[in-house]
Amino acid sequence: MADTFIAQAGQYAALSSQTLDRILALNGATEYGRRCGLDGASPRRAFDKLPVTSYVDYAPCIERLAAGEQNLLSSQPVAYFASTSGTTGPAKMVPVTRQQMQLNIRSLMLPFGLAVRQGILKPMSTRSMVILTEHTGGPTAGGIPQGAAITGSFRYMGGITDLFLTAPGDVMRVHDQPTARYLQLLFALGEAGLWTIVAFFPTMLLFTLRDLQKNSASLLRDLADGTLAPELELSAEMRARLLKRLGPQPDRARALTALLGQDRFTVPNIWPELGAILTANGGSFRFYIEQLRPHIGDLPVFSPVYGASEALIGFGTSVDHPYYLMHPGIAYIELLPIEQAQDPEARPIPAWQATPGRCYEVVVTTLAGFTRYRLHDVVRVVDFVGQAPLIEFIERVGQVIDVLGEKIAEHHIVEAMEEACRAAQAPLVDYFVAPDSDHTPARYLLAVEVWSHGGDPRQAVQRLVQALEAALRRISPDYDEERQLGTLGSMTATLLKPGAFERYRERRLEAGASASQVKTPHAVPDPGFARREFAQEVLFRIDAGSG
Repeated sequence: MADTFIAQAGQYAALSSQTLDRILALNGATEYGRRCGLDGASPRRAFDKLPVTSYVDYAPCIERLAAGEQNLLSSQPVAYFASTSGTTGPAKMVPVTRQQMQLNIRSLMLPFGLAVRQGILKPMSTRSMVILTEHTGGPTAGGIPQGAAITGSFRYMGGITDLFLTAPGDVMRVHDQPTARYLQLLFALGEAGLWTIVAFFPTMLLFTLRDLQKNSASLLRDLADGTLAPELELSAEMRARLLKRLGPQPDRARALTALLGQDRFTVPNIWPELGAILTANGGSFRFYIEQLRPHIGDLPVFSPVYGASEALIGFGTSVDHPYYLMHPGIAYIELLPIEQAQDPEARPIPAWQATPGRCYEVVVTTLAGFTRYRLHDVVRVVDFVGQAPLIEFIERVGQVIDVLGEKIAEHHIVEAMEEACRAAQAPLVDYFVAPDSDHTPARYLLAVEVWSHGGDPRQAVQRLVQALEAALRRISPDYDEERQLGTLGSMTATLLKPGAFERYRERRLEAGASASQVKTPHAVPDPGFARREFAQEVLFRIDAGSG
């Protein structure tokens, strides 16, 4: 499969065109297709004239699909609704057909083959820890199941996942996150020859590996005895099912206890055959990779896939950079030059016509009936492999702080924070930056949670906010100009209570978000976000210019 995918890069234009033709033939006669003129003699000509669309353009059809109507967007019935978390916008219900789900499942195996092909992983001979919690909602009014996109794929695979995952499927259905992480670790600790660790976002892995240290004694006791700690939040039925899958492993527990006593209880020592960590490591996720290093050492981190609930877009081909090679057969992909993103008359270009070095917004046409649909993701075309674009994810559209026209995007904040962390040597848990409009003149607010390390946290935050302010002024001339003019005040920072970001995550889960989707935005345009989500978490505030 991996060799075929790489070979397809040389025929990307033709294969992508065939994908579009299949989609138009499949969906042209639907209600939406007829409205767009895609059911005529020249569907490609009609398609080329269509404007780009957003979720709001499909919302009425999706409501009817959820109620049980069919043939509105796709001629194939909707098998599942992938619900999005709403981290960077309103939550959405994305229709998925069975054919699209089957393509997604086959494609999700591709990153493993690519990692083997690149020598990042050895051929699979043991199982993997995949850190995932199922997120399902009740069926729609029309009886169609809904939940997170990845949940639908794993449920479709059924019991076959037990062949290559360390934890049984029941663990994915545990929604108490500390308990779920504990169980994932317990089953993985019993797999001495663990092949790889997979987490869709590095934050999920970071929380898990922190728990590995915090709960080491309890985990090793349960591993030795084949038991489950009584404080785990499990129903009696679930506890009984999981206990049947556990058995005492005293020898393995003794070996791990020795590592703990030697202060060597880290991922490379616990699982010496582990080849790599598979998780997103581009864009704003780079910050978390640095947080992971004390736990994973020099293990390679491979970013396996880039996509969304609407479609998978590309797959990683190198451990050196978080770049993704576009796939020609899952959806039809076009690119809208970012400088034209606000022009209602602008039309996207076929992906193979992009220019290396330029940034674009991703536009997809899918089997499920989205036509010229904006993902609101900005990518940069790094290069081409044959005719296939090699892309880098940059940021989400709209994650821009713009108080006075300075337009600070998330990638500016991420780059500046990376520089600031190196300069200030402040051990962070997480952070975000938002406008502070209550102050005159307006200014930026850095909200940060730091690791307790025995020093003075006020001094650590003081160094950090000063370093961030200096880095942002170097990176953004517009921000620096506003600071020189005094129209923007010096940055301020709030130190949050320990566990603040974990509690934020828990609130999102309680509100119905998927554990595999929740992520902290690092650039927040909404000035009310900090007050709304973290007002009760503030320990103290400090300014970049104060001493």
